[in-house]
Amino acid sequence: MRIGINGRFLAAKRTGVQRAAYNLIRSMVRVDTVNEYVLFTSEEELANPDWQRPNVKIVPSRIREGESLRNHLWEQFTLPRLAAKHKVDILHSPANLAPLFYKGKSVVHIHDLCFVVNPQWFSFFFRTLYNYVIPRLARRAAKVITNSNNSRNDLLQFCDLQAERVSQVYWAVDDLFTASPQLGKSPDWELQDYILYVGSLEPRKNIGTLLEAYELLRAKNPEIKTKLVLIGGESPLFAEVRLKVKRFKDDILFKGFVNDQVLLDFYRHASLFVYPSLYEGFGLPPLEAMASGVPVVTTMTSSIPEVVGDAALLVSPYDTQQLAETMGTVLQNPEIRERLIAKGREQAKKFNWYRVARNTLAVYYEVLNSPAANQGGGRIYLPFERWRELRRLEEDKQKPRLLRAATPPGP
Repeated sequence: MRIGINGRFLAAKRTGVQRAAYNLIRSMVRVDTVNEYVLFTSEEELANPDWQRPNVKIVPSRIREGESLRNHLWEQFTLPRLAAKHKVDILHSPANLAPLFYKGKSVVHIHDLCFVVNPQWFSFFFRTLYNYVIPRLARRAAKVITNSNNSRNDLLQFCDLQAERVSQVYWAVDDLFTASPQLGKSPDWELQDYILYVGSLEPRKNIGTLLEAYELLRAKNPEIKTKLVLIGGESPLFAEVRLKVKRFKDDILFKGFVNDQVLLDFYRHASLFVYPSLYEGFGLPPLEAMASGVPVVTTMTSSIPEVVGDAALLVSPYDTQQLAETMGTVLQNPEIRERLIAKGREQAKKFNWYRVARNTLAVYYEVLNSPAANQGGGRIYLPFERWRELRRLEEDKQKPRLLRAATPPGP
């Protein structure tokens, strides 16, 4: 099977969706050496060691970070021609968007429908465009993959799809966060005690409530000197949020976008991770914090409870006082803190990339071998021998090994 990958996401800043898509494709080419992967992406990816594998072919194009219009036109018009030229059996778009008029078999990852559930958070142009494009992409695709039951239910309702057309595959935690931590802190680490938030600064992330809760926490508990650190990509909201900071502004630090190693350091040295989001398709940051050994306080909305389970303390995203009190409870109770850390590590282990790769590969086989896939027809699953090998890798949590060579069924 020849699998084409829409690599437009690789020419974008690596935030949540892009990070997850990157880890998915990297995991696929690591564990599946039987099938061929054709990666349509930017010229910069030619030197990326993750793609230097016998079963990966890179087809470079002149798309670049920050050139949204050029990249969009490439995705809609150039990518379908390249996919046809290289005779891919399936074209997989793992980061929400895909060529709208592609005529071959396609798999599309749609992470959430936030623009439908809460349209007030988006510009008129954005929500109008996505309300037009997303349902059509979903209906044209042989399969839609999404990353939580909450998002799957939204897709079935909004896009009017048959249940068998949408597969739910949870995301997983980057290996970066599950590696054994180094002992101690770097000698130049300037922060000793802080609450951490990681994510974009946009309305659905509910940053205003977090700031209010932090100020309330400090005002009611003078003995608490814990700082608040916010890590997130630059946006116009950055300046707006800064202006709303009144008290304790010297202890509220906006760090902007940071690289992976710095992000890992911020996670591992944090006293508490808080994620007050109003809506998530999945919500990776709480899991990253758990894998890093940090207690988590987050909200009881959308997909978050199904991801964090009982390993985090859940609050209403609209109750500032409850959020402040819960943060104080964790900071002031070592037993609760240690219990959350232990449960969090176990919860994060449930989400690993071997399982994601196995389930995604099963979707590929179903699409490839089912002529009626576009009408919700019968299912053909991943061959058992290969499924068992992937399952063993998942259970052993070992480094990926080469799968046994085998002739895949189908074309």
